[in-house]
Amino acid sequence: MSQVLVPRRDLGGIFSALVTPFAADGGLALDLVPALVEHQLAQGLAGFYVGGSTGEAFLQSLEERTAFLRAVAAAAAGRGRLIAHVGAVATADCLTLGRAAIEAGYDAISAIPPFYYDFSRDELKAHYRRLATELPVPLVIYNFGGRVGRLTGDDLLELLDEPRIVGVKHTSQDLHLLERFKRHRPEAVIYNGFDEMCLAGLVMGADGAIGTTYNFMGDLFVRLAAAFAAGRIDVARALQVIANRIIDVLIEVGVFPGTKAILALMGLDAGGCRAPFRVPSEADRAKLAACVDLLRTAAG
Repeated sequence: MSQVLVPRRDLGGIFSALVTPFAADGGLALDLVPALVEHQLAQGLAGFYVGGSTGEAFLQSLEERTAFLRAVAAAAAGRGRLIAHVGAVATADCLTLGRAAIEAGYDAISAIPPFYYDFSRDELKAHYRRLATELPVPLVIYNFGGRVGRLTGDDLLELLDEPRIVGVKHTSQDLHLLERFKRHRPEAVIYNGFDEMCLAGLVMGADGAIGTTYNFMGDLFVRLAAAFAAGRIDVARALQVIANRIIDVLIEVGVFPGTKAILALMGLDAGGCRAPFRVPSEADRAKLAACVDLLRTAAG
């Protein structure tokens, strides 16, 4: 296979970690996908990170994950970049999802390290190298160090030397490591993963960001990134503070259920979350409604 390297200018920017809509009976509600995609494209997002943590991937079967990947690609119809999260415990499942993503036209794949079992560092590195070898598209490692895996910073730097591993989704408070990624391989694409630290990630060299709250306030973060690029740090910081006031509420009520509830308050049906995620209470919804009002005020 030919070696592939996609420059960061092609994959950088603000990406929504797209929610997966579920119907009242708990099944996929693929009919809701087009409206979600249109809403987020209208916010100016660079693209979508599909089937990740926000998409409740690990509460779905492989068949459901595949169907959702295809539905998003069909709705986007070539607009915006598409990154498919294909992470799973079994390497074979990652390869199955990766092939489905390639067939659907995704620009890149991403994967969290295999979890639950106490895989060694060598096993995890071999896993990523196999994905990079057998799936002929750019691969973005999903570094969620607080949740999974035993890979060290040096291990990740080593993997970045693989030609087809083009970047890292860095969901970590370790911004020193983010800066090390960029210093080690400047042409790689590095995404900030914690929404509440988006500006800090950009300052330390991130080429963009992937986040849950970009489902409903992606336009705010697009404005934040533009202000940062223009050197208007005070404006960017003010926008980050507004976002963080809303994120504080989401952390209190549940980030994923709260995100879907805010979308509903905005008139976009994304259903609820699958159990064991909680259902927001009326008190929760009142707090989230105040967040929507804050967003509308910030939009001017």
